[in-house]
Amino acid sequence: MLELLPGTGVVLPAGAGTLRFGMTPEEAGAMLGATPGSHRSRQCMTLTRAGYAHLRHAHDAWLGGILHDGAWNTVAVFGDVVLTVAGGGPGRADRLAGITVEAGASRGRTTTSEVVWDGVDLFGNPAADVVSVLPGPTRPSAPTADDVTVPRLGLWLRRNPQAVHRWSRLSLLAAPTGWERCCAGTFACLDGGDGFVGLIR
Repeated sequence: MLELLPGTGVVLPAGAGTLRFGMTPEEAGAMLGATPGSHRSRQCMTLTRAGYAHLRHAHDAWLGGILHDGAWNTVAVFGDVVLTVAGGGPGRADRLAGITVEAGASRGRTTTSEVVWDGVDLFGNPAADVVSVLPGPTRPSAPTADDVTVPRLGLWLRRNPQAVHRWSRLSLLAAPTGWERCCAGTFACLDGGDGFVGLIR
């Protein structure tokens, strides 16, 4: 079971420790690297921070999970969920500021590994039931109205096509993230950033 601690980080299964916001890449990498099935991701069809001419585009890429940073490329697998980490924006790139968890269950199957906040299995229960117990205000988030953000928790819930009625991806963000130099947006770049600039546009 992964347990989300908003403002703090994520408690890993089997006594592996707590992944805490503010950790360095070395600290987070060592903790995740000690878990079975962990590996290092490769840069593929993504840009690094230096590849973006404008901060807003890098910010949008970071929010979308397509900003590559070799210092933060340890991927951990816990059952059928995958956890990745990210450093923050300018001035906080060397500190853990974002944690993403994604369901790896095949199409039509429910995730069996629990991802829990306050006793609620975020991936195991119907999406509407989960939203009903989250602290308000909650609101739809870009890019689709199916996404929900919970500013009070720094939580962004999303769905993938294979799990239409359940959440299948979440991001837990620190406060601050370090991207405040770009704009005041927490879950979307308010300065019109486009993370695909330089990739497919």
